[in-house]
Parts: sequence; structure tokens; C-alpha cells
Amino acid sequence: MTWRRQANAVFRICWFNGFLGLVRSPLVFVALFLTPLSFLFFLYVVAPRAELPFGVVGGVLFSCLFTGSGMMNDCAYLRLERQLQQVFITSPLRPISWVLGMALSELTFTIPALVLFLGVLTLVISISIGAFFALLGVIILTWLLASSLGFLLSTFFRTLREIWPIGMVIFTTLSVLPPVFYPLAAVPASFRWVAYLAPSTFASQLAVRAAGLPAASVPSVPALGSIPAELLGLVGLAVLFTGVAMRFARWREP
Repeated sequence: MTWRRQANAVFRICWFNGFLGLVRSPLVFVALFLTPLSFLFFLYVVAPRAELPFGVVGGVLFSCLFTGSGMMNDCAYLRLERQLQQVFITSPLRPISWVLGMALSELTFTIPALVLFLGVLTLVISISIGAFFALLGVIILTWLLASSLGFLLSTFFRTLREIWPIGMVIFTTLSVLPPVFYPLAAVPASFRWVAYLAPSTFASQLAVRAAGLPAASVPSVPALGSIPAELLGLVGLAVLFTGVAMRFARWREP
């Protein structure tokens, strides 16, 4: 199967699981906006105005991170309930094309929320063209990280009953507890390194820097507070999760 046919297959997977689902279920828009907008409203009411831009950046990253939850749910459902993954994998389609098509389909659900939050961000702070494209790069990397993690988790499920609670715990934890909606400076200096145990911290700090907001240092582990380390961590984790999933994925059910 040539690369053109692989690309066509990726597009078709994205179309059937992404665009069609979005058109047929408009209520998805409400679900996508509700949680991050709730956090923003809470920050607007109780937090200092100087921290509001961090909350808007958090809304952008929250939308990207929850593509991983959608990836995990859909991949597990299509494998366990519909047996659709087996159909694709037994065809000339390569496994990586299946994963990429599913990841792109999850991104289509997130684009409206990303556009909204990026628009709000331009109203809250002034962003140059260069900074906007840097932030866009962080968004893409965060989507890759979340999608690879979601697919990796989907390969471990054996029943549909496990999907919802595990997914909510993992992705809500990654999006709320680490410094995504709040600045890293709010964490005591001696414990800031702990925040980097969450993959989302690498993305949030890169996004904060790209938006021109002040980024906090990590006194106990100074290397963690640098752009190269954060970029390497984000890219490395995305590659690691994808590699582990592709290596140990359960492609066919017994």
C-alpha cells in the first residue's frame, strides 16, 4: 500500500470518526466548552486578574489534553465492541496510519474550543505572530502527547466498563492538579520539580513561555526549568508513549 493510499486511509478514518461524529452530534460542542470555561469563570471570580492569562492558556491545553481521553475511549470501544480495529489492521492499512487517523479525528472535535480560547487569549494579552506560531507548535505537540497516551491506555482495557472511570481519573488529574490553569510559581519552590512528574507540565510551561507569560524556575533541579528540557520532555514522552503502544498493542482479539 503506497503512502498516498495510506494518507487517503488516514483521511477517511478522520472523516468517519471525526467530522461525521461532530456534524451528527452538535451537543459535543457544549461538552467540549463546558469544563474549561467553568475553570475560567472560577478563576475570573476568585483569582487576581494577573493570573487570568494563565487560565486561558490552561483552557487551550485542557482542550488538547482531552483529545487523549477521546482517543482512549474511541479506540477501546472500536476494538472491544465493534471489532473495527481488527478489520482495519487485517487490511493493507499500517497500524501507524490507523493511530494517526484516529488522533486526527479526535483533533477535529477540539478545533472549535481551541479557536475560542485562542481568540480569548488575544483579548487578554498581546501576542505577536511569532509567539502565536510558537504556541501553535506547543498545541500540536500536546495533541501528539495526549493522543499517544490515550492510545496506549486503550490497549490495556479488556472490558468497556473500565474505560470511563479510568479515563476520567487520569486525564482530569493531568489537566487539573499540575500547573495548567495556574502558574508554576504558585507551587513552593522546593516542590516544583514534583510538578514535572506529570507530562502536562512540560506542555504548560512551554505554552506559558510561548504566550509571553512569566515562567517560574525550578531551584532544586534547574535544568527542568529550561526550554530545551521542557521541549525534550514533551517530544520524548509523546514518542515513548507511541512506541510502547505500537509495540505492545493488542491488535487482534482472540
